[in-house]
Amino acid sequence: MRTRALSSWSAGQRLTGLAAGLTIAVGVPAAALATGAPRVVGNAKAGKPVFVSTCGVCHTLRAAKSVGTIGPNLDKTRLTEAVIVKAITNGGASVMSKAAAAKYTTQMTAYKNVLTPAVIQNLAAYVYNSTHTK
Repeated sequence: MRTRALSSWSAGQRLTGLAAGLTIAVGVPAAALATGAPRVVGNAKAGKPVFVSTCGVCHTLRAAKSVGTIGPNLDKTRLTEAVIVKAITNGGASVMSKAAAAKYTTQMTAYKNVLTPAVIQNLAAYVYNSTHTK
């Protein structure tokens, strides 16, 4: 393989090479390098009763003994806690493709003006822990 001295590259080629190098250097997500389970931000225990009373009507989640059929079956998902927070905060369609969202006759409401950020974190922790058991 032949290489050229960096000084002989055009400015555009140098930027492209630099960008490629940065992509390689930072292309691996930090979570992939961490060992062990990710740290859950919310309080899952505090999130369970809120899930049962607010979310279980629409969602199936074995851990909550809920059998809602309006929204996705959460036992069949393995979302990150951050994605769950986004779905609760901005509505379920905010984390779904248009095709996936179109499968449902109603859309999950955004809870950002209904629940506090702490309650949303607790719900997300509960759903995350419930769907990531071995």
